[in-house]
Amino acid sequence: MPDELIPIIIVPFFLGTIAFITKILSNNRVKRELVNMKADSDMIRKMILEAPAMNRESSLKWGIVSVALGAGLALIHVLGLDGDEPMTYAIMFMFGGAGLLGHYAIKSDARIES
Repeated sequence: MPDELIPIIIVPFFLGTIAFITKILSNNRVKRELVNMKADSDMIRKMILEAPAMNRESSLKWGIVSVALGAGLALIHVLGLDGDEPMTYAIMFMFGGAGLLGHYAIKSDARIES
């Protein structure tokens, strides 16, 4: 089973790393161009100061989903399931969906309280 999971884990991680690096480089290039064009200071301030708040929300979402998927993998190991059994995929989808629903619930509660 671990030999089967290695390509499934490494390929998305590698592609995600490339996408993340590309995003950072393009964001920095856009910010540099805005400064060089002498763009409105309110627009620059909004991009620089409000971007970290959006990053925190995204980090919260993917952190919850990652923990949920990790719990799903632990459950699969405890149950002794194989990679070719449908229940393995069902557990992963259920835990991933539960992580996204958990994030939605946390964000909904935060909007109600504020």
